[in-house]
Amino acid sequence: MRECAGADECIAAVRDAAPMAPARALHVGWGSFRNLDLAAAARVAALLLLDVNEHQFRVWRAVAQVLPDSRSAADFIDRVAVALPNEPRLRQFGTDTRRWLRGDLERPGSWLFEGDPDGFRRVRELFMSGQVATAALDLRDGAGMARLEAELGLAAHDGWQLETTYVSNIPWMLAQPVGFFGEQHGTLGGERSVLEAAREHLAPVAMRSRRVVSAMHLRADASADNLQWQTELLNPADFLEPARWRVLTTP
Repeated sequence: MRECAGADECIAAVRDAAPMAPARALHVGWGSFRNLDLAAAARVAALLLLDVNEHQFRVWRAVAQVLPDSRSAADFIDRVAVALPNEPRLRQFGTDTRRWLRGDLERPGSWLFEGDPDGFRRVRELFMSGQVATAALDLRDGAGMARLEAELGLAAHDGWQLETTYVSNIPWMLAQPVGFFGEQHGTLGGERSVLEAAREHLAPVAMRSRRVVSAMHLRADASADNLQWQTELLNPADFLEPARWRVLTTP
């Protein structure tokens, strides 16, 4: 499972636009380390990490635990590889966590890229200064998503701007009959599908964002045993276009 195709190009575009970002720039995202890549590239001042998978929060706790004492990206990798849970296997890091992360030392789009240590420094400072928050929030949870949108509205009054929103491949997952955790993806009230509900719940949040990054579409060369998603940088209106979501349910 990979969300790498197109990711570095998206991150480069976000980085190029970063000098125009306001001082109080915010990143909100679901999923894994791609959020840290985007937060570093956008030079945000705060970061909200969301997910529904309890094991993802174990990853974030391990990151927060070892970052303060990490002198460099390579040092961080050595420390976090030990601190990360071994079971269940963390799919986001492939079969070998340390090897997977060390590959990011050479990837220009990564916050761990050794060629530009500013990304590592920025993310480390965000964690150390208490500007990183985590919360469990499901796109299917209408009330929870409404609370998030209300909080973002209050933040906007205080001068915060939502620069980037990352939704990973969650829309694709919700379009499948059965989720990765065995949950059934049927309908929510009447004929409204889980996917349709998620889009409706996400729309007010996405429209507050300057840009949306998603990996919701499988690449043409993806196979059942090698899932590959295409990462895209979109304006909110294009991201929410019904046809973009409808194709996820097309056989």
